[in-house]
Amino acid sequence: MKKRIIAERYASALLNVAKKNGEMEKVLEEMLFLKRLLAENPALRRFLESPHIIQEEKFNLVKKALSPLLTKTSINFLLLLGRKYRLLYLTEIIEEYQRLHDAEIAIQRTDVITVFPLDDALLERLHHTIERIMEKSVKLCCYIDPRIIGGIIIRTPNLIIDGSVRKQLVDIRYTLTALKV
Repeated sequence: MKKRIIAERYASALLNVAKKNGEMEKVLEEMLFLKRLLAENPALRRFLESPHIIQEEKFNLVKKALSPLLTKTSINFLLLLGRKYRLLYLTEIIEEYQRLHDAEIAIQRTDVITVFPLDDALLERLHHTIERIMEKSVKLCCYIDPRIIGGIIIRTPNLIIDGSVRKQLVDIRYTLTALKV
């Protein structure tokens, strides 16, 4: 709960500054770059999140290593997170920024969960169908989950369509246990 609140507040503030400066897209690209960088470099993540490393060392790293790669808005944001001891929440803040950014430009994020990767043609048909039904632009995020056995799950912030074999089996089990013999 605390992580979500912190992520929402800082992501919202970053979005407001980026929007004011006309850098929403650029800041999104940079935040996604930072997210990948932290995922690929666990040592860097531990360094930034560690409470045992003094703030000045973290600030020096951000200024020297990231200044050539990021805009002033992103650098100032990272320094602010460092001063407020919030670098620990950077990944969650980035994910929330991405969600807020998509909402700002009226793109509906939709998760598609299948057992195996969908080919491009099927994914394109699914994308157009979902956009037609929802009557808005949709950004598909595809996930693989072998636990659903088969079928597909489509999840938006306010709608879940569960057409998985696992769900059907659970429904059958529920129906059978509810029968009085």
